[in-house]
Amino acid sequence: MVKLNKKSEKIVIKIGTSTLSLASGINKEIIQEISQVIAKLKNIGHDVVLVSSGAIAIGVKKLNLPGRPNTILGKQATSAVGQALLIQTYDKYFSGFNIPVAQILLTRESFVQRGTYINARETILELLKMKVLPIINENDTVASEEIKFGDNDMLSAMVADLISADRLIILTDEEGLYDGNPKKDKKAKLIPMVEKITPEIEKLAKGRGSEFSSGGMESKIQAAKLATSEGIVTHIIYGKKPEKIFDILDGTNIGTTFLPSADKNEKRKTWIAYGLITSGKVYVDDGAEKAIALNGKSLLPAGVKKVDGNFTRGAAIEICNLKSNKPFAKGITNYGKSELEKLVGVKSTEIEKALGYTYGETIIHRDDLVILK
Repeated sequence: MVKLNKKSEKIVIKIGTSTLSLASGINKEIIQEISQVIAKLKNIGHDVVLVSSGAIAIGVKKLNLPGRPNTILGKQATSAVGQALLIQTYDKYFSGFNIPVAQILLTRESFVQRGTYINARETILELLKMKVLPIINENDTVASEEIKFGDNDMLSAMVADLISADRLIILTDEEGLYDGNPKKDKKAKLIPMVEKITPEIEKLAKGRGSEFSSGGMESKIQAAKLATSEGIVTHIIYGKKPEKIFDILDGTNIGTTFLPSADKNEKRKTWIAYGLITSGKVYVDDGAEKAIALNGKSLLPAGVKKVDGNFTRGAAIEICNLKSNKPFAKGITNYGKSELEKLVGVKSTEIEKALGYTYGETIIHRDDLVILK
């Protein structure tokens, strides 16, 4: 049983090609069911991000092609057709629950460059604040075969890490991970919980996929391996029964649950403290230091008195006491030096007036900040 002591969880749900598509095209019944489930999750206070595959398979059906194209250009063109139909269908069904949807197309490169990483993260989090459902897919039209995600399984894990999700739930065409191939071996048993993904666990998943899916169980295990290493509880469950997600949140073991191998918050704090090189400093008064160091608050522009260094948005900077000049905290800034110089002493509500735009009310959010020992 994995029940988190949180009233509101940040949940990434990934739905695969084999679950979404039928011989005739989109499985609208499943989209209707997942829409109902997500609507209820949002209504009871959870933040949800949907990672959806299926664009190529749906494009194949729409274009009446005999099968999945073999060439990269063929796949990219077919995906473009399918993606338009896919997001249109999602919008139709979620509109019935008054939930606006947003399409976000990402590639691996979106996670490599610090600037695009920050922009993707902040955009998704802002959409969640606006009560919008982000629907994420791989941008097949620009992604090369060498850097593609496996049916979005790895993409879903990277998105979960990107937004510091509490859970990753992967919906697929199997009940979970088995100790054998259930399609060939009737004696194969479901593995309800995996505490650590070992080479033996990885071996169980090899070679199992479907005609239109580019993933299979192997890529799902790799996704679970990444997510759990970042402190995210991961579940693989049968996609045709999305209502089982509520049982998962209640602590019932459904499908296969992969336990996190690290504390999510501690790992991120360690990365900020020791893994990032600082490129600037901000100096604050005693009141701001107390609010940050003792009360766990975010750094606001009103407390900033001086800015040093040469840095851009998304860089790591130190927070120093103006009197002692000693750094007491470190974090990832939402604003660059040139912007911060205009925000010294400014109220958070006046940021947009001072700059003409805003990246939020905090200079460094408390989730992106660590107190130095």
